[in-house]
Amino acid sequence: MGISLDVIIPGTIGNYDDLVAMVGNWLDRDDLNARIPEFVALLEARLNRLLRTVMQETPGIWAITGEEYALPDDFRKMRRLYPAGQPNRPLSEVPSRQLPDLAYSGFAQAYSIEGRTLRFSPAPTADAPLTVQAVYWRRIPPLGSFQPTNWLLDEHPDIYVWGALHQAATYIRDPDAIGTCKSYLDDAIAELQAASRKDAWGGPLAPTVARQVRGAPC
Repeated sequence: MGISLDVIIPGTIGNYDDLVAMVGNWLDRDDLNARIPEFVALLEARLNRLLRTVMQETPGIWAITGEEYALPDDFRKMRRLYPAGQPNRPLSEVPSRQLPDLAYSGFAQAYSIEGRTLRFSPAPTADAPLTVQAVYWRRIPPLGSFQPTNWLLDEHPDIYVWGALHQAATYIRDPDAIGTCKSYLDDAIAELQAASRKDAWGGPLAPTVARQVRGAPC
């Protein structure tokens, strides 16, 4: 049985229960209702790999007093890291294999990420601690009974709808629905990423017209 596709009506998805109900209505298959939370979770796993938006940028102030620092549970990727109050002195991220070979002294100048652990060169100590300000991309808060909504569902419910339907179409091996839902999902993701870049840079970049300096060779 194919998936029934329709047009999303603004204001009809307020929370997780609304999303599950809408996806169930569009699927029009009672045997898939119990699978819908799985489809949503699989979509979120994919989106955590793809999305890097301004809505995911999260600030943090961390006090480092040893060689290792455990990253927050919602950490996805570092955006910026610098000593507290010194935004013009960002720390350099280097591969973890290179960190032990750096000959820095004094305050930390570089860091690496190993799994869920942050390391520095040189390493702070209890006697010479380091307080850093970080901006990192966080994971999408997973929807569920204890998390009825998040920023993505509030602002871009179509991504959740098309993404869950795409997972469902893949599950039931409906090639037409797979292609249609994937197309809508990919378009919605691309539009979100483009809007996020515009928000981050304050508008579209204007091309600069090259000017020839008198006497300079072309």
